[in-house]
Amino acid sequence: MRTVLTSLAATAAAVLVLTGCGGQGGADEYGTKEREAITVDAGDEFTLTVPANPAIGQNWYLAEPRPDAGILKYRGKREEEKGGDSDLVGSGDGTQFFDFTALKPGKATVKLLHCPMAGCHSGTESAAPFPNATAPGTTTMSPFPTATGTPDDLPAFFVYTITVR
Repeated sequence: MRTVLTSLAATAAAVLVLTGCGGQGGADEYGTKEREAITVDAGDEFTLTVPANPAIGQNWYLAEPRPDAGILKYRGKREEEKGGDSDLVGSGDGTQFFDFTALKPGKATVKLLHCPMAGCHSGTESAAPFPNATAPGTTTMSPFPTATGTPDDLPAFFVYTITVR
C-alpha cells in the first residue's frame, strides 16, 4: 500500500511541475507587477497577463505606439472568464492575455491601456500630446496617467519593458 501511495504522490508531483510552467503552449507569463524588466530569449513566446472582467466593461488594449515589430511579434489577445458564485453577469473574475514572440535581440516597450468600467473608448489612446481643441496650435497630454501600482478603478497605461537577448 505504501508503494502505491508513494507512486501516486510522485505522479501527482510530476503533473504539478509540468502544468505549473508557463501559459499557452509553455509560454512564460508576466503579470502587472512584472513590468520593469522582463528578459526573454529570441524565439521565446511569452504572454502579458492582466486581470479583467469584460462583462462589466473592464478591458485592456494594446495601445499606441505599438512595440517594435522587428523585435516583438504581437500574436493577439485572448481572454478567459471564470464564473462567480451566482448567475449574475460580471460576477466572476477574468483574465486577458496578450501573446508575443521575441524575434531578435533588442529592447521593446509594450504599452497596455487598462480601462475599468468602460472608462475609455479604445486602445488607440496615446500618451503622446494631441491637439488641444480649446487652443488651436497647442497640445495637451493624454488624459490617462502611466500606472505606478496595480490596476484600480481609474484608466491608466501599464508600460512593460522587454529585453530580448
